[in-house]
Amino acid sequence: MKKPIRPKHYIVTDYWLAYYATDHCTLCGNSGVIDTTNARTGTGLHVGRKNWCICPNGQAMRAAGHSLDNAESIRAENNP
Repeated sequence: MKKPIRPKHYIVTDYWLAYYATDHCTLCGNSGVIDTTNARTGTGLHVGRKNWCICPNGQAMRAAGHSLDNAESIRAENNP
């Protein structure tokens, strides 16, 4: 059964259309996932992870219940 789109998704989609949409999503390249798993701060602290994009692809994948590997919260014990 298809889930209805909640009003907040319209706000997010409108924002995405205004700032990040060209012929493709400039945030995720139409994959629906923003992957910053290798991102680190200037001091070397690991801060990256995978997140759903705010584009329609990311919203649809999140609503469909797809899972992301490495999407857990970044905790101190994960930072060597």
